[in-house]
Amino acid sequence: MFRTGLAFGLLALVGACGDAPSDGSTGTAGAAHDGPNVLLISIDSLRADHCTPYGYQPEFAPQELTTPFMNRLAQEGLLFERASASSSWTLPSHLSLFSAQPPRAHGVRLVRQMLDRSQDEVRLAGQFQQAGYATYGVWSAPFLHPAYGYQGSSGEEFDRYISAEEYLRDGENSEIITNPQMRRMMEVHGLADATFDNAPRVNEIALAWLEEHEQDNEEPFFLFLHYWDVHYNYVPSDEMARRFLPDFSEADRALGEDFTPAHGDAEAPEYSAEQLSRLKALYDAEIRAVDDAIAEVYAKLEELGIAEDTIVAVVSDHGDHFGEEHEGETHLFHHRTLFEEVVHIPFVVKAPGAPAGKRVPGSVALYDVGPTLLDLAGLPAWEGVVGRSARPLWEGSDDTGHEVLMDLLHPGAPTDTQAWRAGDFKVIWEFGFRPTNTAPDGVRPFLRAYNLAQDPRELAPITELAADDRIQSGQAAMQQAAQQTTRAPQMEKLPDTVQQGLENTGYVDSLDSPQEDNGNDTGKPK
Repeated sequence: MFRTGLAFGLLALVGACGDAPSDGSTGTAGAAHDGPNVLLISIDSLRADHCTPYGYQPEFAPQELTTPFMNRLAQEGLLFERASASSSWTLPSHLSLFSAQPPRAHGVRLVRQMLDRSQDEVRLAGQFQQAGYATYGVWSAPFLHPAYGYQGSSGEEFDRYISAEEYLRDGENSEIITNPQMRRMMEVHGLADATFDNAPRVNEIALAWLEEHEQDNEEPFFLFLHYWDVHYNYVPSDEMARRFLPDFSEADRALGEDFTPAHGDAEAPEYSAEQLSRLKALYDAEIRAVDDAIAEVYAKLEELGIAEDTIVAVVSDHGDHFGEEHEGETHLFHHRTLFEEVVHIPFVVKAPGAPAGKRVPGSVALYDVGPTLLDLAGLPAWEGVVGRSARPLWEGSDDTGHEVLMDLLHPGAPTDTQAWRAGDFKVIWEFGFRPTNTAPDGVRPFLRAYNLAQDPRELAPITELAADDRIQSGQAAMQQAAQQTTRAPQMEKLPDTVQQGLENTGYVDSLDSPQEDNGNDTGKPK
């Protein structure tokens, strides 16, 4: 995304724009834990199969690496080959990461829903805060807004939880911005999500905080960084674009800028195979820019002498479709399906005491990441959640019993989709109908199963469904999850910053669609 070239007073804003308690305290930290620091990085919209350690090679620049730092991390740590997102869009997946629950358990499946704060539940940051960690987060998209419950029931699980875009779009902070050019930037804040380079702002805040923490604090830290650049649209710098698309032109720039879903009555965009290949090259350029930014953060850990005492984990929340076909339909973007293009995510972690260079074949869910980090940090297990540590998988445990649940409540059509995976076996179950190219009247199969070892692109569903006990196991697990769906509370009104941000980042349909989750209590197709 465009580099703005503007110099902002970030160090001042770090102290001024957070959500820490107004009395200057830092939440409810417990006794200091003599354990490693934890750096958790989420790269929005990143497909695993576009990452170097997962075997990816760019089409137009096979000599280039999309994620050299992630590759280094995998060589020095653990790479999970079958990590799955909890959904195919940002909000439910990130709340699964922070609650250690699949979407039907935490209940947030629509734009206006939020985690229930009436229950005395401690989320991910709070697990570390109670162990004596300093907790800090930098977020970059509307669906990471604290209104959704990332601060836990206490509202204070992060000592500081700051948006990398906050100085552009939070009117409550306008009193600290006296420069008229900055005020004008706030008026056009919506453009930031779509066209401006996000990673440098995330890093400037994060690096400043790391410096401050090491000077003034003895307790370990939990630091969460969320990078938005890889999310559509795709507008890398010219230099980075040419690394992955050597004949990059203004037409390509326009193609990347316009790559967003159609809304309302607008016709769905159509792209040629050549255009989709070029879009993927721009996507790769955005990925490399973020990977370089993460490498910069790690270099700061090395400079401060704390890299070897820090757990570093990199994940994503979902991927994106680039014209892949399934069942006669061509798919673009995300938030529409639970096929592998949008749910197979990277999960790489380096930790003191963990094996180096180990590829872990077992299935693991995004909601398992938090319990795994707690385990690696030597902290007590997270009780009362579905998520569990993945340690048994890298220590050689049989994977067959480790099930993964995924969920998608489509906001623009009457479909409610679940998926279940155990090892290489995957089942997708749709509740309700919607018309497709192959079923224009809306009648379509409810249940599809795939052997991903034999059919990694999910092109040939298994036909003998009743003959396989695994299909029955998956169906039973999904039916139980449907019957136990949590009703998350709904916001009467979205925060203005969230509303504006969603309108500017391609989620207009989510705002206009009915905001009701019936839960599908029966667990049976409608």
